Amino acid sequence: MVIPFQEIIRGDISEFFLDAVSRFSCRDRDVEMFLKRKSFDFERRNRSRSYLIFDDNGIALRGYFTLSLKALPFTEKVSKSTIKSIDGFSKDVKAVGIILIGQFGKDRILSEDIDGTELFNECIKTVYAAQKIIGGRFVMLECQKIESVVSFYEKNGFEYLQLDEKDGYLQMIRRLD
Repeated sequence: MVIPFQEIIRGDISEFFLDAVSRFSCRDRDVEMFLKRKSFDFERRNRSRSYLIFDDNGIALRGYFTLSLKALPFTEKVSKSTIKSIDGFSKDVKAVGIILIGQFGKDRILSEDIDGTELFNECIKTVYAAQKIIGGRFVMLECQKIESVVSFYEKNGFEYLQLDEKDGYLQMIRRLD
């Protein structure tokens, strides 16, 4: 069950949801802290949208993801053919708009209860819903250079985008068909 965080904060924030968020524990501390400390502010300021994934009973918070829009800039290092492939029209653009999966994580305590791919499929469904409304050719994410993490995203259709590594993070993209 996917619940947009926006629906929670626009209504009365129940103690149940606050408690579920406070109990969320992720292997990636930055992902955990974003949910607990920044997601509310990002929602209010329309910087991103976060989605909480609960079990079928709506009790256990299994994971969450955050989506936003991003300008993907191209440097001189990026080939003209790569630029045209991403943009779809021109090889001379300096940047393109892209849907960004800014955060994605599952609860480490409940990790045995659900497969990461199952959670990720919920994220991708929402990406496609956004694409249907606003358009876009690609979705992007930035991830740590950890073999199991990169492999997970590759198995889910992402490819390494050879731009610049950003603070030790890899940029990966997936075409939206």
